Amino acid sequence: MPWKKWSNMRFGLALCFTLTACGASGPQEEVVAHVGDTHLEASALEALLPYGASEEDRQRAITDWIGRELLYREAIDRGFHESLKLQQQLERTRRNLLVAALLDDELGNGEVDVTETEIQRYYDGNAELFRRESPEVQARHILLSSQRQANARRNDLRRGADFADVARSHSEDVDTRDSGGELGVFSRADDAALWSACQYLELNTLSQPIRTEYGYHLIEVQARYEASSVRPLEQVRGKIVEKLVWQKHRQRMDQLVKTLKNREDWGINAQ
Repeated sequence: MPWKKWSNMRFGLALCFTLTACGASGPQEEVVAHVGDTHLEASALEALLPYGASEEDRQRAITDWIGRELLYREAIDRGFHESLKLQQQLERTRRNLLVAALLDDELGNGEVDVTETEIQRYYDGNAELFRRESPEVQARHILLSSQRQANARRNDLRRGADFADVARSHSEDVDTRDSGGELGVFSRADDAALWSACQYLELNTLSQPIRTEYGYHLIEVQARYEASSVRPLEQVRGKIVEKLVWQKHRQRMDQLVKTLKNREDWGINAQ
């Protein structure tokens, strides 16, 4: 339920806040804010801020800290800390934080190597995972705000200008401009307007200006793929690497649990 999710998030935020931002300041620490006898030290504030944070971000973090500390104190005054249910939730949160810290230490040290042989073996053995559910196209485009601009850029391209250079210089699609207008591989479900615009274009042929809800496009379709065809390895390499890294982390975690089982007294009670 949404309330339960929000409730759990509040408990987690409260615990993280208590662990990282509160406490009495040491004699050498600069104190940047306080509520009662609880101090926010400069080092704790820096830990709360992202890299490159502005002065505005810093002031907002201080204000947020004061607000949360006031709420925390009010919760204590009202006796919420004596709730058995809350104590159980806090204990679970604490356990999860400690387990996460352990796994980060065990799995985070050292790179996980994934070889080309492992990638190819996974790809060859799991072709069904990479079949297309629907037709797809691969295309690139240049988006412009008016037909006059689109005609001018099309003339540049017909005179020999490089498509990627024109896209970087003139396209108004900020998501694809820096990559030379590359849209990648997509289906109707990804973008119905662009999909429709590509349907009747010949491969590797510059289109006339095509108007959609976004503006005027110059489109070049580079490839078409039928439904049920298998995506080439290069299109799915990143996902395969992520999967293999996860598997290797899981194997290391399982090995750690196996080692701990040999050290500890444990069992499963009969149901």
